[in-house]
Amino acid sequence: MAVWPELQASFGVNESGLLFIQNQYRINTDGRFNDLAANGPLQNFERIELALGYEQTLSAHWRAGAVFRYAAEDYPKTAFYTVFLRHSGKVGSLFFNKQLTAEYVGQQGHDVFSRLRLEGELGKRLPLGGRFLTPGIRYEGMVLSGFGGKKSMGTQERVIDRTRLRLNLTYEVTDKLRLTPYFMRQTHYYYVLVPPVYDAQEQLVEEGYTTKRNRISPVLGLEIKYTLNSTPQTASITY
Repeated sequence: MAVWPELQASFGVNESGLLFIQNQYRINTDGRFNDLAANGPLQNFERIELALGYEQTLSAHWRAGAVFRYAAEDYPKTAFYTVFLRHSGKVGSLFFNKQLTAEYVGQQGHDVFSRLRLEGELGKRLPLGGRFLTPGIRYEGMVLSGFGGKKSMGTQERVIDRTRLRLNLTYEVTDKLRLTPYFMRQTHYYYVLVPPVYDAQEQLVEEGYTTKRNRISPVLGLEIKYTLNSTPQTASITY
């Protein structure tokens, strides 16, 4: 189990742009994984991630933008260069956001690789005592790609890198402040090499082979988002 608190501050640019900065922390309930630093306050974290991005409203239903993220772990350090395109629509009384993201990833000690992220979100904004509560469900799939670099980090990778299924509940404390607790089920897909087995006389008993693995990680998260000089829109995953 992991805990992911995140802070975001947004600043409106003109009438259709948004500049935002995010700071996410990842803490594992198994303290053996919290090794970002040998001592000091950072020793209690598994990962710290900083992001700076810009989003532009193109029309009532389309938005596009770019994000730079830098993630620090014990190993490796990772830089993400991202562009995205988002469409907001409706399914009945629910809002339905779709996002396509192209991501170029550089990791310390590894070859650069690229992937596409496909994301969809369904939800409904409900009035609650003069404020609003927005339950939502989000699904994201990350697909390894060949654009702008090698297809993967290793000699063999599964095409779908990982998936995320997330249930969240956003409470609008004020017009500018939002709190979103969520639960997420993350699945990481990869191959492992099972080595051959030998007996006491070093005779081969079983051939080695490659097999699939799906590592499932539950995550509890809390997003705290504040918009400085504009009113956020429900029809945007960024907000």
